[in-house]
Amino acid sequence: MLNSLTRDLNLKTDSILKLTGHNNLSTKQICPLYIPALVSPPMSYCINLACPAPANNSPDTNFCMSCGSQLFLKDRYRAYHLIGQGGFGKTFKAVDEYQSNKPACVIKQFAFSNNNPKIRQTALNLFYEEAKHLEKLGKHSQIPELFAYFDIEGQPYLVQQFIDGQDLEKELATEGKFNQQQIRKLLASLLPVLDFLHHQSPPIIHRDIKPANIIRRRSDRELVLVDFGAAKQATQTMLAKTGTTIGSPEYVAPEQARGKPAFASDIYSLGVTCIFLLTQVSPFDLFDVSEDAWVWRDYLVNNSVDESLGKVLDKMIANALSQRYQSATEVIAALADNRHSIDPPPQKLRQQVKEDLAIKVNNRSVISSGSIARQLPKQLQPNNQPSLQPFGFETAKLVNSKTLWGTPKLTVKKSQGLANRFFQDLGGGVKLQMVSIPAGTYLMGAPGLEEGSSDYQRPQHRVNVPSFYMGKCPVTQAQYEAIMGDRPSYFQGGDRPVETVSWNDAVEFCQKLSQLTRQLYRLPSEAEWEYAARAGTTTAFCFGETLSPDVANYLQQETTVVGVFPANNYGLYDMHGNISEWCADKYHSNYTGAPIDGSAWSNDANSAYVLRGGSWCSKMRYCRSAARIYYTPDYRCAYFGFRVVCESN
Repeated sequence: MLNSLTRDLNLKTDSILKLTGHNNLSTKQICPLYIPALVSPPMSYCINLACPAPANNSPDTNFCMSCGSQLFLKDRYRAYHLIGQGGFGKTFKAVDEYQSNKPACVIKQFAFSNNNPKIRQTALNLFYEEAKHLEKLGKHSQIPELFAYFDIEGQPYLVQQFIDGQDLEKELATEGKFNQQQIRKLLASLLPVLDFLHHQSPPIIHRDIKPANIIRRRSDRELVLVDFGAAKQATQTMLAKTGTTIGSPEYVAPEQARGKPAFASDIYSLGVTCIFLLTQVSPFDLFDVSEDAWVWRDYLVNNSVDESLGKVLDKMIANALSQRYQSATEVIAALADNRHSIDPPPQKLRQQVKEDLAIKVNNRSVISSGSIARQLPKQLQPNNQPSLQPFGFETAKLVNSKTLWGTPKLTVKKSQGLANRFFQDLGGGVKLQMVSIPAGTYLMGAPGLEEGSSDYQRPQHRVNVPSFYMGKCPVTQAQYEAIMGDRPSYFQGGDRPVETVSWNDAVEFCQKLSQLTRQLYRLPSEAEWEYAARAGTTTAFCFGETLSPDVANYLQQETTVVGVFPANNYGLYDMHGNISEWCADKYHSNYTGAPIDGSAWSNDANSAYVLRGGSWCSKMRYCRSAARIYYTPDYRCAYFGFRVVCESN
């Protein structure tokens, strides 16, 4: 109560001073009633991973009141607030009590949940990589300083400087779009940091530049580049094999997505960060695959960008590595003088004359359009219907309700469902479960007012979908290995979805599966996928108008075992989150002229194919039934997998 009264009195006095023109005076200077607000010291936080109540410790105790663990690391660092946690560990705000002024710091604790020794070692290497890079970089005003890193009873820790401020992703959400003057200041601030990194010996490539990894320091408004866990020394063996991406998919450069980062990859990511801050539109939506060009200027609403800055940004985000600035100093020079000769943005690459992507079955070319089954050789046509078996499953609905005290809450209401399936034997005890999807008609696409939707998910149009069979879950690593002979996934586990597979890989899997089983397997069309995902619903998600961690794996750190969350009404699992799924369709910027018979749309020269459903790291909007993204058919990353369908004849 005293704190509240004191704050009210001080605020009122400050207001009177401003109204009377005494802007240069403070309440503390002239008011004898000024009383500093009484602030309780922060509670100590126990960092024992098994502690049942880590936050319930007084600030002056040395041992946890719940588990008895020591609350000091190395007799000096005390954690008092959990900042965040993910699949690789936890981050705490802490104080260094060894120093007289008790400066704030950050403790990073390695706590990887995967028990696979190989995967765990890779994650541990990334954890220590950040420590090595920060130690090597020493003191730089725009890079967090490393204070210490050590092991305690086999548990690794990293202690670094605490940056008091807000990252640019949060700043954008609270303050709105950046203007071109702010973008020029951002580039002037961060390009020298990149130049510093790239001129280390050996050079360092950050590999994860994005708004969330740029913090505006509160004390001087300077920008600080954080999170060096993905950074790579340019002369070392790559931590990720070719074809595996490290970084955030919306900002990652094409060559980095293929596991071959360069200095220009950081420049690309910084450029994409700039156009996102200018438009407040996802970078996925700022690139037109049908034109093979960025269209970020189309999203500049009352926020003009002059030609000189626009050309610099265009060259920073050029898809072709050779057409991009090769060093930070080149970008600095281009910005320093608007008369500097800037090469025009790369023109659309000349389309190669080649046949549409196809698969080969018994030496015959089969175009991978919407219905591979209707074009496969006769010897692959099934001669009888599979034997169907009924199975029960649990589904769920998310319902808005209230607690006994009247506060809103989201309730999961579960119910039982029944569907039919057949088992496809892949050999070695591995089986594929295929669920019968009934024929029907539905409205495909997102309604105009659906939260998180975009025009490329419209116009809504009615589609007639024939019956078919669809994989109960995304293809798992064990199933992929049974057909293809390897497990390319980053997150290893036989019952996890296979990922780090391209569209071409998925089509080849379907081809080999068809040859093995004499059944007609293929990728689903977009229309089939959305029809199956909705399962008779018209809401944004099959569970309702929203999503929660109780029903889907999204905004997380890794994939989960398939089938652990509730199914939809058709008995299909993981249609929202866990892994983005390749479809047969080529990407189109809207649904004008789309097929209405459930077949895939691939009758043009677009070079990219569609993915649906969102993944383990996706935001909720990308997990909607109508959401769609697109990539080239050779693109592989840890977010992309697939499930198969089999036609019902």
